[in-house]
Amino acid sequence: MTNRLSRTSPRTCAALVLLACVTLALAGCFGASTKLQPPTASIQQLTVNSDGTWAAVVRFQNYSYDTGMHVYAIDATLDLDGKPAGHVAISPGLDIPAMDADIATATFEPDPAGVAALAAAKRNAIRYELKGTLSVGKGTTGKAQPFKLNGSGYISPVPGVSNIWR
Repeated sequence: MTNRLSRTSPRTCAALVLLACVTLALAGCFGASTKLQPPTASIQQLTVNSDGTWAAVVRFQNYSYDTGMHVYAIDATLDLDGKPAGHVAISPGLDIPAMDADIATATFEPDPAGVAALAAAKRNAIRYELKGTLSVGKGTTGKAQPFKLNGSGYISPVPGVSNIWR
């Protein structure tokens, strides 16, 4: 009886090795080691409370298409119209599914320059910037990873409602 492998041509062996390499490479694409995409945070609503504090409803967006994320903390400065408005720092402990979002509220003492900028807007839209660090983990138990946060947008007063901007 002869050994079948001894009769296999070098060309066939090379094709089998190439097929095995391609299979292994593609298998790595579908493994459990998917990368967490950089998340974002934005201001969904800003409320001026009767005691003078501000409440910012922060929206956390998960852009990972195949894995959830756990939001450990946000530590950021809030600027309104280029002026310092306050420090947003909360640890919401949110679990956000893939390609989804959730919110948490941060209450803080506003900076006088931010109060003046909001008053100067005279019930018109105002530009905000949220800069700092967003700490999130992969899945519901992943280790916290810091992501640089540098978001901006506009908030406008809610018609007929005092002291609320969205």
